[in-house]
Amino acid sequence: MLFRYLRKPIPQDLLTSPEALRYFEYGMFWMGLMAPPRNQLLYHIISAMLMAWCLVYLPIGIIITCVKDINTFNPSELLTVLQLFFNSLGTPIKVLFFKMHFWRFLKARSLLSEMDKRCTDIGERFVVHRWVVHCNRAYLIYQCIYICYIIFTFLSATISGVPPWRIYNPFVDWRESRSNFWKAILNETLLMLFSVSQTLLTDIYALIYGFMLRAHINLLKDRVEKLCTNPERKDEENQEDLVECIKDHQLIQEFAKMIHPVIARTIFTQFLLIGICLGLSIINLLFFADFFTGLATVVYINGLMIQTFPFCFVCDLIKSDCAHLEMAIFHSNWLNASKTYKLSLIFFLHNSQNSIAFTAGSIFPISTSSNIQVAKLAFSVVTFVNQLNIAERLTKN
Repeated sequence: MLFRYLRKPIPQDLLTSPEALRYFEYGMFWMGLMAPPRNQLLYHIISAMLMAWCLVYLPIGIIITCVKDINTFNPSELLTVLQLFFNSLGTPIKVLFFKMHFWRFLKARSLLSEMDKRCTDIGERFVVHRWVVHCNRAYLIYQCIYICYIIFTFLSATISGVPPWRIYNPFVDWRESRSNFWKAILNETLLMLFSVSQTLLTDIYALIYGFMLRAHINLLKDRVEKLCTNPERKDEENQEDLVECIKDHQLIQEFAKMIHPVIARTIFTQFLLIGICLGLSIINLLFFADFFTGLATVVYINGLMIQTFPFCFVCDLIKSDCAHLEMAIFHSNWLNASKTYKLSLIFFLHNSQNSIAFTAGSIFPISTSSNIQVAKLAFSVVTFVNQLNIAERLTKN
């Protein structure tokens, strides 16, 4: 059943943390990033062809088009092609990092399974189930937004009678006949469907891992708050509970360290490109786009924003969750505990002060503030264009 990973929690059939990656793994399989157990040779051949089509041909085709036909572009078409070009440059880099660190995804998945072993209480398993549903729902929402951009751009092209992205095609000249036009437009649409699906994979995984990281930090905080609250438990049993919480925290930190390198590189690449692409899109929307092109541009802008903003916001929440965990440790019921327990608690409290924080390229923190600063570049570009009357000059030319 396709939507079984979005189902409501049932005590007899609850989802586990690794299943937060279920739709993500389906996407990796169809995009040539996760080989099946059988027919791997055939799969890798098809995967190489798909990668060459989406990651190599797409940016090169745009460059050739700009060199050959730049004089025939109107301003809206030029901006649409340019925003796609800069985005297409970032996708191969992100996919390369993705492939280089693929082993980290497999290790992180196993760490999620390890963290689930501590979720023996039915209430904790319900919490995990809900977060897993959030992750799978987020994947589908991202997929819908990305596909909507393709659909609206396709509709705009069919009305205007010009291919949507004007990607160079050595086999079909869309100007020769109506049938060639439809061949060209269908080729571009199919190419972009695969290309945005690969972009989706490099954009959504960080958010999924961020969600599951938050889930297990909050579950650990709840366990800490219950320490030494049962008067029937002995000191040795309380000590064992504390040691298990310390192990849980170490496992969470290991999980964060495992996914940090690939997140740092891909988010850094997105930060570099989002200002330029967002600026071009806003200029197109404000000065040149017709109704359908404007509609596609609005969806494209939404796609640009969700590439970074949701995860940046989640990073801020993770920092807050770590602070709440630290406070929960300090305010837990330790006053009447044994000396050994108190020494272990001090060790736990000291380690919890090393808050989990993600950085972009190990240069600046990934946060909402950083995302806003990057987005400001787009509005600076729009202001520059407006003050120099560049839009009016392009319209006249």
